[in-house]
Amino acid sequence: SNPGMIDELLDSLLIGRLPDLESLEESLAELTRNAEDQEPILHSFKASQHLRIGVRDILGKDDIRATHAELSDVAEVCLRKIAEMETARLIEKRGEPQVGELAGLAASDSQPTSYLQWHPGRERVGTPSELIVLALGKLGGREPNYHSDLDLVFLYEADGHTVAVRRSTAEPTTNNHFFSELGQRIIKRMTEFGPHGRLYEVDPRLRPTGRNGSLAVSLPGFVRYFHDGTAQLWERLALCKARVIVGQGPAAERALEAITSAIYCQPWQPSDAEEILAMRLKLEESASVRNLKRGPGGTMDTEFLVQMLQLKHGAAMPNVRIPGTLAALNALERAGILATDDAATLTRAYRLQRSVEARIRLMDSAGRHEFPAEDRELAKLAYLMGEANPARLAQEVFDTCGQVRRIFGRVVSR
Repeated sequence: SNPGMIDELLDSLLIGRLPDLESLEESLAELTRNAEDQEPILHSFKASQHLRIGVRDILGKDDIRATHAELSDVAEVCLRKIAEMETARLIEKRGEPQVGELAGLAASDSQPTSYLQWHPGRERVGTPSELIVLALGKLGGREPNYHSDLDLVFLYEADGHTVAVRRSTAEPTTNNHFFSELGQRIIKRMTEFGPHGRLYEVDPRLRPTGRNGSLAVSLPGFVRYFHDGTAQLWERLALCKARVIVGQGPAAERALEAITSAIYCQPWQPSDAEEILAMRLKLEESASVRNLKRGPGGTMDTEFLVQMLQLKHGAAMPNVRIPGTLAALNALERAGILATDDAATLTRAYRLQRSVEARIRLMDSAGRHEFPAEDRELAKLAYLMGEANPARLAQEVFDTCGQVRRIFGRVVSR
């Protein structure tokens, strides 16, 4: 479709390894420098990087973990660039958000002392309040696939008001309004379908305020939501894959501490395992047995098991608090929480299932997680997997799903 991308195709065959996050940021910064219309540049950047990643993936030059990490880095770089552009534009319109006082920085019934640590402090009052974006789900674990949605939560340092900068005619507003509008602008830029297609699908529904609430939440408000008993178990489970992708310095550090505080604000209860099992089976009800994500023994079994063990043991064992599924399996095995044989089986299964999913998406299949039922589609998939016998590939995949389901059932009911 794009003959002009032949150079990128050749690059993918010649380069020794894919660029790291810093190199990608430098490359995009150079491409967008002084450009009035940056939208086509962003789409071209993503397309060229995905071509490189996809070709190396098909040729077996990178394993699935490296492929996922690179897809994550590309999405993260695009999101940061859009956040940077939209922040500058909104400051011109609304002014710059400032850190405000928080209940006089003294404890009260409505603002207990435990939340004050999440406010930047008196010395920061009147200084700029930063945007913080959390990645959850596959992006949080640095393991998205081709065309994966981006699960995002928009936070900001502290409440307050905006202040006009320079001689701007900006109309001041609250920080909550500013950052909620900023989140909407970022999502629109990421998801709108234009002449170059859609950059990414963004899902902000995991935010504490729910689907109909404010898009952005202050850091103190985020912690308060989890500590006051409002949050549900599945929300704390989802935070096990959270990481900061927009925000830096002290703001990012406080956000990471806030995530940990939110996850482990309630002690583990035996009933939590029963609830997590019920959640998993509920998601399975609407899936076919060929669904490699939600079907029996699919990738969700491994992900739910990992996050459940992190929720159960992470308060006492900080070394298992790792967003990525494969890295977390390794950490749980090293900590003695997961048996070596189980960890090895789950790791092998997860790599295989995610590799198959990646190639199904490269086939442009309508069912992104559905293992092919038709012989022709199965033959295509086997070819991309480097397997000469399609039936053998199918047998291996479904045997693997059976192994995962048995481990999942045993560990969750332990």
